[in-house]
Amino acid sequence: MQDTRPLNENPMKKLSYSILLIFISLPSFSQTIINAEGLIDGKDSTILALSFSYSGTRGNSTTDQLSISPTMIFIANKNEYKILGGYGVLTQSGSKILNNGFVHLRHNYRFTSRLQSFEFYQVQFNDVLLLDKREVFGGGLRYALLNKDSLSYSINMGLMREHEVLNTLRLEPGEVYETRYFRGTFISSLKVIINKSLRLDNVTYYQPYLQDFSDYRLLNELTITSSINDHLKILATLSTRYDSKPPSALRGLDNIVSLGINVKI
Repeated sequence: MQDTRPLNENPMKKLSYSILLIFISLPSFSQTIINAEGLIDGKDSTILALSFSYSGTRGNSTTDQLSISPTMIFIANKNEYKILGGYGVLTQSGSKILNNGFVHLRHNYRFTSRLQSFEFYQVQFNDVLLLDKREVFGGGLRYALLNKDSLSYSINMGLMREHEVLNTLRLEPGEVYETRYFRGTFISSLKVIINKSLRLDNVTYYQPYLQDFSDYRLLNELTITSSINDHLKILATLSTRYDSKPPSALRGLDNIVSLGINVKI
């Protein structure tokens, strides 16, 4: 596909900074699957973003809750690079109650306007999901079935290698705490621009264990974005996570709602 940008346009000069103020904890910290699909609209060559929230109490109890998520996205010709991460901690009287973090690296290469490859690496820990460590890497192909300005729909199909180590303190005696699996990775991504001020994004992840398709994970994130002006957006996200075979101490289903403001400078 021919690059149609003007010859005198330097992609490194197009820099966008975003500050995301979250009113409710970031959904990523309670997810096994990290959603990296909805982080860019393709208009900027470089994006730097930071999500941050803090809450604390003093008096009958002393608690501190902090979450931070930096993101960097860079587009150069046919390549797209994403680096995103997050860390969240909840302490009471100086002792950690919850502790979660992740790093996700991703690369896309555009063959045509509809076909791309993707490769990724992710490592995380999550006290909520009993994860001492989860490390995955993989890749595949992404194809855009619809590619219009107001409506786009794409599917990703690939393979990933997963290594998980669970915290044994809350597991049943003899329960498996370490696995090394090959899983499929299938992603459905829908974007609908209803008008100049309202946008809808829905991303669905499906990750089955290739030797037992009754063992799978699902994540669906529906985000509604309302643009107040060129610099201010309000976001509402509903996330649903399902694990068909969770550890014995956990439920398989989680629903999370998050609200936030995006300030673009």
